[in-house]
Amino acid sequence: MAVHKGRGIAAIEYPTGMNQNGDPSQAWIKVKPDGRVDVFAGTSDIGNGSKTIQSQIVAETIGVPYDWITYDNSNTDSSPVCTGTFASRATFVAGKAVEKAAEKVKERILDIAGKELEIDPSDLEIVDGEVLAKGAPQKKIAVPDVAAAATWTYGELITGTGAQLKDYASIVDPETGQVDLPPHSAISYAACAAEVEVDDETGVVKVTRLVQVYDVGRAINPTLVEGQIEGGAVQGLGLGVLENCYPYYPSAEHRGGQFGSYLAPGFEDLPKIDTIIIENPSSDGPYGAKGIGEMANNAQPPAIASAVYDAVGVWVTELPITPERVLRALQAKAEPAREGKKVVFDAELSVNAVSQGGMSFEVPA
Repeated sequence: MAVHKGRGIAAIEYPTGMNQNGDPSQAWIKVKPDGRVDVFAGTSDIGNGSKTIQSQIVAETIGVPYDWITYDNSNTDSSPVCTGTFASRATFVAGKAVEKAAEKVKERILDIAGKELEIDPSDLEIVDGEVLAKGAPQKKIAVPDVAAAATWTYGELITGTGAQLKDYASIVDPETGQVDLPPHSAISYAACAAEVEVDDETGVVKVTRLVQVYDVGRAINPTLVEGQIEGGAVQGLGLGVLENCYPYYPSAEHRGGQFGSYLAPGFEDLPKIDTIIIENPSSDGPYGAKGIGEMANNAQPPAIASAVYDAVGVWVTELPITPERVLRALQAKAEPAREGKKVVFDAELSVNAVSQGGMSFEVPA
């Protein structure tokens, strides 16, 4: 009896945003007379950092400090339409809507600044809250002064609206589901490598390390991206070795009586987590960003299953990989069954069945 070490890897792809039905998001931005910027959008921040990211997009697009931005999504009545916070779309789709609105606001700021400076707007740029003449930065006017001039001199409210809509993809072949446009605007890619220790006497699987590589398009806020990936890693760890909704679902009477009866990762279960971010920009995302939210917990369970096979030579294909399932797999590993000239492998256990796409192989008599 011994503890065996193993390594495994899994790779995934994940679509960003919804498809087929448009998936719209809208945004409205106004600049107050003091130059501060109010952003109105319908995206609900559920801990994914969408308010921070979209505020960053607005600040970067207009050219003003981040702390000048106020983001308002207090209710769905006063805010523009947003389909929702799901499908990893809050940055990719809704972020694109606020970027478009911010571009229009920037255009109006430059137009009014051009009047004040008597310079063509195309020869101006906004840097850190100041409108500067390109090549002659000494000729400038602060954005708050531009906003004040808009209000008190020109009687204008500086505002901009933006909307992002995925074109409808019509089905051209009902049998195959083929559509006339790409159903997704961007695909994200990721891989996870797992290191495990498996006790062949108790069946206990301990995940000691997770190395994760994610293509996020563009990391607008690297800290938030890492937080999403590492949080997803812990969720993936739970899915892989601890969390089980059966037989509790859908029969409510079989559920545990208290929250403590549901196993989720604790501090003592956490492995060493390494995160690598790859930036492969998407032409459809704001500043090239893709989605990162939901895919963050997809790659860990299969990587762990692969590592368990590497450690003890059995495939456990039903999650979570509990000690009981590991022990049953080890017990069943001893000898394959024979059916005449065929050697029959258990598809849940044998790498041969998985790699060859079948459950049996012809052998000489």
